[in-house]
Amino acid sequence: MSSWKDKIATMCLVKQELMKRDKTQLWPHHLPEVGAEEDQLKEAETALGYSLDPLYRDFLLHVDGWKGFYQTVDLFGSEQLRGSDIMGYAVTLLNSIESEIINYSGFKKEQLLPIATSMADQDLFVITLPDSPSPGMVIWYAGEEIDRFENFEEYFLAMIDYNREEVFELDK
Repeated sequence: MSSWKDKIATMCLVKQELMKRDKTQLWPHHLPEVGAEEDQLKEAETALGYSLDPLYRDFLLHVDGWKGFYQTVDLFGSEQLRGSDIMGYAVTLLNSIESEIINYSGFKKEQLLPIATSMADQDLFVITLPDSPSPGMVIWYAGEEIDRFENFEEYFLAMIDYNREEVFELDK
């Protein structure tokens, strides 16, 4: 499995640099939540009715959610996966995406699990479920498909880079 501690530490450093430069407080800045316990993940999987993607699950053992993970996007932890207001909002966003857009992505809505969203805009990140054509892929929607990532680790690494870009933009 992935070396999450190093990747999480890198993200924390990038987020600290972003916080220093965000003089007008464009975005919320939070540290990651403490990792989930095994029983919390089992409860989430029971509530969902299936096992979580192994990379995402392993990550949750290190970080059980992260508010302000990217701009105003919150990355879900086990609590949100079991059901919460923000998960309800994410499901509403997913259901509002036109079926043609989802189908064009090669998936059905039932094969997508929201894992991150922003209540301030339309950003929605979903992970594809075990019964999908490509399990464990992460897709970014904002009215349309913005980007896709081969797996949760690639998504996390890309979000580090997206946050770095924000640091560079605020330096200008």
